[in-house]
Amino acid sequence: MRMRVLLLGKSSLLGRALNVQAAVEDIEFLTLDDEPAQWQPEEIAGWLEYLSPDAVVDLSFYHQQFQVLAPAAEALAQHTRFAEQLIAECSQRDLLLCMLSNTRVFDGSKGQPYTEKDPLQPIGLHGEQQAALDTLLEQRCRRHLLLRFSWVLDASEGGMLQRLVSQLCSEQTVVLAEEWRGNPTTVADAARVVLSALKQLDCTAELYGCYHYASGEMASWISFARTLAQELVSCGQIEREPGIEPVAFETQPAAALEPRNAVLSGRRLLYTFGIKPRTWRIGLPELLN
Repeated sequence: MRMRVLLLGKSSLLGRALNVQAAVEDIEFLTLDDEPAQWQPEEIAGWLEYLSPDAVVDLSFYHQQFQVLAPAAEALAQHTRFAEQLIAECSQRDLLLCMLSNTRVFDGSKGQPYTEKDPLQPIGLHGEQQAALDTLLEQRCRRHLLLRFSWVLDASEGGMLQRLVSQLCSEQTVVLAEEWRGNPTTVADAARVVLSALKQLDCTAELYGCYHYASGEMASWISFARTLAQELVSCGQIEREPGIEPVAFETQPAAALEPRNAVLSGRRLLYTFGIKPRTWRIGLPELLN
């Protein structure tokens, strides 16, 4: 890769997956020797001056964006301050800035998959914060890549996948919301998408903008849970599949924090970058081992 790409968040699970895949292709990212425990906006200018990147991939708050159900207000404020300063610094230097977005920027009332043309109608404080950052990036940074994902699955303790695994392993009937739909996406697949897009932008293609990635098969949370239970039985973590009791989506804590419909259309990404969707099923065994 000709671009010098600074990867912020190399220690996140998505950052690690991205580094592993890049290494296979002899691609090496610029990184901070020691990533801070708290990302401070006043340090950004020094990093950019010292490392002189052509592009920045920001995964600094990946875990909070995709794995934490209800981030604290102070954590959201910290992310906002850091992202706003990063956008300003990259805009001033005309650097390519790649950031991530999630489906909380939509209220979930649409009956069809969300496209990049749908207006942002965020749900909850997390959604409002994400929508504001998405808008700021598109307004301020000429050279930007905004990649929006639905349900990103990783092995992080307390993350989206592990919360469900804990329920399924509890030996009790599992209560899950009906009609909660999305695109399950393994962290390795998300890394593949980020790397594939960067490689094409490295070829001087000015394909800036917002793009949705939709894995090869949408699912309801209940159907995903049943598939996950089968995998847990296969790998010996549970003896038999637990009973699942469907309940109304509105009765669940996630209803105030997550859109009922989190399904995305990845058509624009496919047609522009040629990045084909992959099914989430093939990546489940690796996440559970």
